[in-house]
Amino acid sequence: MSSRLKKGGNTLDIFFTYEKANGEIIITGLKGDVTDSCIVIPEAINDMPVTQISKTAFWGKTIADIKIGKNIKKVGLSAFTYCKNLKSVVWNAPCEIPYGCFAGCLRIADFDFKKTKAIGQIAFEGSGLQKICLPANVEKISDSAFKNCEQLEKVDWNCKCNEIPEHCFENCGMLGQFDFSKIKNIEKRAFQKSGLQKLYLSENITYVSEYAFAECKNLKKVVWDCKCDEIPAGCFRKCSELSQFEFSNLKKLGDDAFKHSGLTSVTLNKGVEVGKRCFAYCDKLKKVEWLSDHSIVDKVFENCKNLEEVIISDKVKSISQDAFQGCPNVEFTFV
Repeated sequence: MSSRLKKGGNTLDIFFTYEKANGEIIITGLKGDVTDSCIVIPEAINDMPVTQISKTAFWGKTIADIKIGKNIKKVGLSAFTYCKNLKSVVWNAPCEIPYGCFAGCLRIADFDFKKTKAIGQIAFEGSGLQKICLPANVEKISDSAFKNCEQLEKVDWNCKCNEIPEHCFENCGMLGQFDFSKIKNIEKRAFQKSGLQKLYLSENITYVSEYAFAECKNLKKVVWDCKCDEIPAGCFRKCSELSQFEFSNLKKLGDDAFKHSGLTSVTLNKGVEVGKRCFAYCDKLKKVEWLSDHSIVDKVFENCKNLEEVIISDKVKSISQDAFQGCPNVEFTFV
């Protein structure tokens, strides 16, 4: 079925297609030329309340503005995906912003989350968001919600969520800073390939997952004062500008944790356990002080071509044959 929409005193050649269910209307799409049009989801059609927008209802449409009222109880998956002309959204619906809802909407620079309780997976992936302000009413954010938002420069995290979900800000290359003071958990690849330049992780943070900050090529400084005594696997992999790191309060470094990073020196105290390939391919690394009694395992310093000086505790349990493979100029001292 279809319904003509009148707006602003003008009759637009726009038709909503819809279905009826239990005395209510579900919007399923549009018919007609909608280029750069402003769309208002009606409260009723033929005296029946409009309560839902179905999945992919507006996928790829060239609408410029959309207004969704509080009458809408549910919005389907990917309802506005790839609406590349969409610039303005008024979201007064009390429901979740669902999976992929505004993914690929390149012109959306801002979004008001004041009426939003939950943001679904990839809801804004690849969108044009430049600033995000998440107020206290936001209770849930799902994986990859803002992944690939390449224009995103600022995030104000004031919501009730104390966890950064997986891939949440991955590949947000313009995001140069983030306030972690309200965060407890940072999940897998949450900031991978982001533009972060400095990290201050205070004691409120209790968990950091694998590859959380991998490939942050602008990252120059990290203050690791959180309650985690382990750097997880791949955490700072390919952070090529990270030249220094304080390891004194740590007990374990995961596999590949600093592989391909920009570290110039490494000092490991007694009791630190180091995973495979942890410092492999660190081309700028010149000096290592291994005061730990744990074994130097497989390929820990593989292809650190400029490594010159290695000081090793004489209490080290063992040294793998290929621990220093591809380090042609290294000299060892045992203390």
